Amino acid sequence: MDTALLLALGLLAQTPSIRLGPECCCPLWSTLLSPLGPQSPDPGLQASTVSFTEQLETLVSAWLTLAPRRPSTLYPWRRPPALGRVRRAWVIPPISVSENYKGLPYMLVQIRSDKRQPGGVIYSIQGPGVDEEPLGLFSVEKFSGRVFLNAELDREKTSSYRLKVFALDRGGSVLEEPTDLEIVVVDQNDNRPAFVQEVFAGRVLEGAAPGTYVTRAEATDADDPDTDNAALHYSILAQGSPELFSIHERTGEIRTVHVGLDREAVTTYNLTLQVADMSGQGLSATASAIISVDDINDNAPEFTRGKLLMEVTEAVSGVDVGRLEVEDRDLPGSPNWVANVTILEGDPEGHFGIRTDPRTNEGVLSVVKPLDYESHAHYELRVSVQNEAPLQAAPPRAQRGQATVSIRVQDVNEAPVFLENPLRTSLAEGAPPGTFVASFSAQDPDTVQLQRVSYSKDYDPEDWLQVDGATGQIQTRRVLSPASPFLKDGWYRAIVLALDDGEQP
Repeated sequence: MDTALLLALGLLAQTPSIRLGPECCCPLWSTLLSPLGPQSPDPGLQASTVSFTEQLETLVSAWLTLAPRRPSTLYPWRRPPALGRVRRAWVIPPISVSENYKGLPYMLVQIRSDKRQPGGVIYSIQGPGVDEEPLGLFSVEKFSGRVFLNAELDREKTSSYRLKVFALDRGGSVLEEPTDLEIVVVDQNDNRPAFVQEVFAGRVLEGAAPGTYVTRAEATDADDPDTDNAALHYSILAQGSPELFSIHERTGEIRTVHVGLDREAVTTYNLTLQVADMSGQGLSATASAIISVDDINDNAPEFTRGKLLMEVTEAVSGVDVGRLEVEDRDLPGSPNWVANVTILEGDPEGHFGIRTDPRTNEGVLSVVKPLDYESHAHYELRVSVQNEAPLQAAPPRAQRGQATVSIRVQDVNEAPVFLENPLRTSLAEGAPPGTFVASFSAQDPDTVQLQRVSYSKDYDPEDWLQVDGATGQIQTRRVLSPASPFLKDGWYRAIVLALDDGEQP
């Protein structure tokens, strides 16, 4: 038979009009041209036929190598004949089988030994999936050598199995040295990609330039990373209008794509993200991205009113005069929002001060030095407002960054004031009654109001003195005893009051 085949090959090779191929009428030639042998009837699995690894130099050597064996049968222990040089040991290529295959049991391969024994050869296999966990995945018919898959495989748990193949005689003696049989589990797209978290948070400054990094979405896929089953593609399903963000389809980085982020208009953006395997054409999953827009000082503070009228009484300090309402569209409580109100002009002597109410952001105008109606009855203050933080470049110009505050000082009935206080004088010891002591003089600050000042005693423990209520002149009423307990180091202390006839303040 070999001679006839070689002759047929020679004739075909010399006939240009005859094309060598699987459609050739010679069935042996069809087998020779199919290195994997007859294909498995199941497209998901491969019933392997393994060829020798020596270098094929001619069609004749190819025939010598392939012709003696059946395509679906392995002869792991067979050594090919030497053809003038030393051949390498034969290595069994891996047997491939798809995960999740359900046509069970399924024959993967048939192993055979060339050694003929009375009663036949007994085959066995050992290793993970046989007698090691997970048990029962593979089995072998001991007389035929056919290896079967008995249960569905999961590549994500185990991607390959390496088994030991044994050939024994009936008495249990080893006929061949154990050899390896590797079964590779082929990945299927049976795992949906998953985001590492349900919500991704990001922050970006308002007014950020296009291309500014915001955050990064991340997903995983349990399928084989070297296949399209785990080739992930990121996209944004929804983000509202206008579309201000984009996501890199491979890295998941989210960046700005347009100008127009304005915290005062929109403080938060909610994006619906999708990741899909098979480069975007396979299984998919969704997650959310919440992007917060951080404030910059792009809004100048303004007074709500350009002119204000206030009143305050004279002769007091530490009292509030009124409030200057300020509005700022920036983030409340931030330095971009906090107002700092200052007096530009109209208070040369520093009678007023302005502080900021931290809760309302109003400027609180107060009196820090007592006012005098008689000397200055009206003040016209020009005030300005700014933020604690500097304004960003080219903010909208404030229409009311300054204001005018008119303050009218209210007159009150002020008490008379002694020109000299305390007043000190001296008398001779034992001065008789009616002796002149001193003359008190007090002025009423209320120059606009015509009022009369009168005098009286407030404290005179020995009742030694008498006061003229109209003039303030003081003289003795009796002789003061040198032993008076109210003489302290020769000094006697008395208190005189000056009163006007106006209304009490």
